Amino acid sequence: MAARPPLRIFLPRHPRRGSVILFVLGVILLTAFLLTRLIDRAGGELLAETKAASRTALRDEAYSALEVTLAVLADVSANDGGLHSPSQGWDDPLDYSGYEPPPGFTVAVSFEDETGKLPLASVSETVLQHYFETIGATTAEAERLTDALLAWTKADYLPRTSEAVPRIYENAALPYAPPHRALRSFEELRAIAIIRELFFDPEGQWTGLGEKFRADVSLQSFDHVNVNSARPSVLVALGVDPTRTITLADELAPAPDPIRDPKFYRSIAEAAAEHGAELMAAGLGTDVQCLRVRVTVRQGARVFQLEAVVQPGNTPARTPAPETATTTTDPNASLATPVNPRALTRKSIDYPFRILELRETDEPAQ
Repeated sequence: MAARPPLRIFLPRHPRRGSVILFVLGVILLTAFLLTRLIDRAGGELLAETKAASRTALRDEAYSALEVTLAVLADVSANDGGLHSPSQGWDDPLDYSGYEPPPGFTVAVSFEDETGKLPLASVSETVLQHYFETIGATTAEAERLTDALLAWTKADYLPRTSEAVPRIYENAALPYAPPHRALRSFEELRAIAIIRELFFDPEGQWTGLGEKFRADVSLQSFDHVNVNSARPSVLVALGVDPTRTITLADELAPAPDPIRDPKFYRSIAEAAAEHGAELMAAGLGTDVQCLRVRVTVRQGARVFQLEAVVQPGNTPARTPAPETATTTTDPNASLATPVNPRALTRKSIDYPFRILELRETDEPAQ
């Protein structure tokens, strides 16, 4: 018997079967794309919320450290008759108060005594010109710089050179006029003729002369320079012998030897008794009238810096005495600070400092 051939079953071909597979693959691809976009967006939002939460924590810690610092300054001032120098014991206020930051945070506080600089708002023409010569300007450059700066800041000043007259600014590509007021920032110097030429290079960067000026001059207002923190170039500009300024700087520098007590003066008469009467004639003082406090908080790669300029006391800023008032004949006596007792209410506190400037900087660590 012949072998029967195997039975073969032929299924009908469906042309739609390939289309269904392609459709399913397309749906999977679209779903994967949408899920990827959703994850990216959610990750970005989560990162932003984490960053905001981290900044809030850093900011809160910085303000807490600032309040602790001001409390220490107020305590030292009350116990020692005023603020004169960090050598009084307030150089490390967090250690002084026993302050400890939360785990994972590091907090550092540094100070810069604005009273150790030259007060630009009240400096005289003679002192300003002498200062420019002290930091390296020629006599001609010092005269031009002084003329330009006073013509910009003083309404009643008569410019001595044609380079400082208002017409220079009126004929600029974008006309403007001198404001006839104190500088509000050092960047404003870029708008002043002559100063723009000597303080900035062609690329707009600060020159060496401009950097020295920015380091030695204060835009805050006070009536005397603190001899305990005065910069040597400022002392020379005020008429102190250059050799004596070096002696003072060495004497008042933080002592590297722990056995030696830190040095500072509580009165200008005390300093003059050791270094000569010219310190009295220079109009120096020994009080911190304006202090810059920097609080730096770190948490991992995040850094937050809080910078505050504070003035001891909560009384209004000093104002010149009226012309009819009787003034003292002692040129070295500091102006009296009016004390106006305030009635405390439930919504007011007797704060020991006036905050003149407050600045926040938030950036990742380098």
